[in-house]
Amino acid sequence: MTDILYQQALDYIYSFIDYEREPGPRDASRYDLRRIEELLARLGNPHLRAKTVHIAGTKGKGSVAAMIASVLTASGYTTGLNTSPHLHIFNERIRVDDRLISNEELVALVEKIKPEVKAVNEKATYGKLTTFELITALAFAYFELKGPARCLYYYFD
Repeated sequence: MTDILYQQALDYIYSFIDYEREPGPRDASRYDLRRIEELLARLGNPHLRAKTVHIAGTKGKGSVAAMIASVLTASGYTTGLNTSPHLHIFNERIRVDDRLISNEELVALVEKIKPEVKAVNEKATYGKLTTFELITALAFAYFELKGPARCLYYYFD
């Protein structure tokens, strides 16, 4: 039963528009941060309590992310890591101290945020949420669930 619920959670996540996989022009309207800000506000703004390193650029983000997370974990920090894309399984995208989010945790988080996602998308003031925005919100919600007082959060896209 867990495998079925896990697959349903993944199907839900992937049911949103994914501009990373969509061909076509890159226009600013696709990348409106107000959508995810609205979702995160409805989730209690977990990102505002996160100490975050955001790595950007064209090459080496994954390696830099892994090294920073490794150093912080080895230094005694509880470290949340959100990466994109995954190599083998979706759970690789969200981890704390190099432990992948479990299937059960992912299913529970998706169920928890579904009503908030629905509310944002029904209003669609700034357009509908994307797959990437949903995954980002899931990661911040997971990191907060793991304990904001003891986690050093780390994020890269």
